Amino acid sequence: MNRRHTNPHARRRAWCALLVLLMAIAMVLDVHIPQAAADDGDSTTSDVPGVALSVESLTAVVTATSGFSATLTVENRTTQPVSAGAIDIMTNPDYNFVSRTDVQEWADGTAQIDTTHELVHADVAAIPAGGRVAVHAVLSAHDPALAALTTWGPRPLHILYTAQSDGDAQPVHASLNSYITRSQDGAASVRTPSIGISIVMPLTSHDWSADDKARQRLITSDTRDLSAQSIATLDENECKALHDKDRLSTKYPQLQVVADPAVLETLGTPHLTALMQPARFDITSYARVGDPQAYARAGVGKSKWSAASGLAQLRGALGDMSASAPAIAWQGADSWTMDALDAARGAGYDTVIATGDFNIADDATAQTLVYRAPTEHGDVTVLAAQPTLTSLANAHATSQHARAERTDAGRIARFIAQSAFYQMEQPYAQRTLLVCFGEDSSPKQVEMLMDALGDASWIDLTSLADLTAHDALIDPGLMPQLIGENVGLSAGHAASVRETLMQLGASRSDLKRLGSSILGGDAQQSGDKPNDASDSNDDASQAPSPSATADATVDAQSESSGSSEGGGSRLTESAYARRLLDAHDTLALFALQGDTALCTSMRKAAAAFSDAALGAITLSPSGNVSVLSETASMPVTVSNGLPYPISVRISSRTDSIEIITARMTPITAPARGEAQTSISIRVTTSGTAVAREQLVDRDGEPFGAMQQTSITSSLQISDKSGLAIIIFAVALGLLGLWRQFHRKKDPDE
Repeated sequence: MNRRHTNPHARRRAWCALLVLLMAIAMVLDVHIPQAAADDGDSTTSDVPGVALSVESLTAVVTATSGFSATLTVENRTTQPVSAGAIDIMTNPDYNFVSRTDVQEWADGTAQIDTTHELVHADVAAIPAGGRVAVHAVLSAHDPALAALTTWGPRPLHILYTAQSDGDAQPVHASLNSYITRSQDGAASVRTPSIGISIVMPLTSHDWSADDKARQRLITSDTRDLSAQSIATLDENECKALHDKDRLSTKYPQLQVVADPAVLETLGTPHLTALMQPARFDITSYARVGDPQAYARAGVGKSKWSAASGLAQLRGALGDMSASAPAIAWQGADSWTMDALDAARGAGYDTVIATGDFNIADDATAQTLVYRAPTEHGDVTVLAAQPTLTSLANAHATSQHARAERTDAGRIARFIAQSAFYQMEQPYAQRTLLVCFGEDSSPKQVEMLMDALGDASWIDLTSLADLTAHDALIDPGLMPQLIGENVGLSAGHAASVRETLMQLGASRSDLKRLGSSILGGDAQQSGDKPNDASDSNDDASQAPSPSATADATVDAQSESSGSSEGGGSRLTESAYARRLLDAHDTLALFALQGDTALCTSMRKAAAAFSDAALGAITLSPSGNVSVLSETASMPVTVSNGLPYPISVRISSRTDSIEIITARMTPITAPARGEAQTSISIRVTTSGTAVAREQLVDRDGEPFGAMQQTSITSSLQISDKSGLAIIIFAVALGLLGLWRQFHRKKDPDE
């Protein structure tokens, strides 16, 4: 009986041989696989390596009178010239997207949609190696190609570039998938209710820097007209960008502006819808760290970023003590957890905006994402941004494969098409979506989107007040559980925030010592210390009233003495010390905004400010000292660059027990002057020692640089101690001689 056995090793060898054969065939046939030439961050796209196609401008909304135009750029990144070619822009007027997946797959280039209706055919000139050409195409509103778009809604738009490459038989091509949306105006379709969209632009900045000149003036000047907030500044370009954004709110009244109180003085007469927390303080990270005392030690107590503080800054900037605006807390680097919502409500914010990580509802359809959550301090309304539209508004493509969305024009075309799809998804549902621009959005990006939205007849641009008035999407009683299960699940960056708080607390502690234990004058003579509300239990303290001034320096100025020099134009020592703390706290507030780069720069600036203030007091030894007797003195000079006198001590230690100095020597130096004193030296033998001198405050804490002085002793015996030694030696000698002559001899001797 014959049996056939299958050998597994033989079977594997057969498969390997077949694979090698297929690879050889592929090499012979020279199979080419199209690849994208750009990575995720590139703003261009290509089907063949070296050829890039991008959309510079595009008519996103077609109306009865708009016509159509497009500006495209073709770039040849190869080392060979590309022959003349053509660009074809095509669509399908009868195609309706049936799902969100359908819309996304078209953007990613994976959907197979027939686009044979040609809108534009444009010739493209030859492109030299490394060159680029721009192609501009225009269709009039009465062009028959546009007349085919008879019904409203988003349509697929396919852009194809083809050319013959010199020296290569294969044609060069590149393509993009985008969208064109026909508006309801003049279209043969039933008009359904519009979908509401609230467009919000934050008016804030993370490009603050420390002004070195202002820092020096704050340290060396005692005049009342200096503001502690002047230590933080914006450069000219950033100020211009803020002014340009501010003017957009006049051009587009529907644009909702949530302004940072810190930029109000820069703008002068700001146009705003609501106020966010001062310096866009990161409340979400504050809650994640969970250590209010650490924030208070750093100089950023709750009163510095409360809603009342923001309102005070608004009134100070406008010069109108009756000015008012609603307060809305903006999301920071972390998430709106229940602890964060409670912290915001406790600081006076009953409404917050969630720009991300607040996905607690079913996202199968676009809904009005308004929630209300109960906290220990009261209910909080959460306005959550629509994720897809907000991502597009913030210059982010919906996916790495959506290559047309790597330019502003491509993203706006997708935004318009996506919003139209949301309206057609539920045409009779009343909904309002929140779209938030980012802090980095340029005025041009905002303007381009607002212009496009002006032609979107299916969109009703609404206010934040109207959005806030919507009913809650979810029962408030369920919110704590849903937030706990879905929001803020990542670890965040609490560790880095704690490190920043520790460093800010250390630099602020040095400035407090300057006011309480170094400055010597009326504040110390009266037993007063600079008022430091930031060190109190901030949760228990009351927030400042809305009528309080925004400039903390004004509070310090109120302490100035009317009888002081200059007719009341000078600050008292305690007010001066308070202003130094206010300047530090300004830098600390910006350091805790949530932006990594700003945190690093402002944290270093706060430390540099503290070091510069203490560095204005210097110790200068007179040089090496030679000692020829048992006692001597070592002169030292203390220079005081501060506008008020100081009272400190000089610590001195040597590395020898035979040559010692006085441990502590008190000294008082006048304002902007010098004082000299002498440190006592005692020696018991000849030799050399090194004395190390350093300034210490009245509590014994050292500050400033340590100095070294070499002490050389050539002890002589001509002084009283030497004479006593000689007399004692002579007496011992005489006593020895007397005993020698008067001792009784032994009989055996």
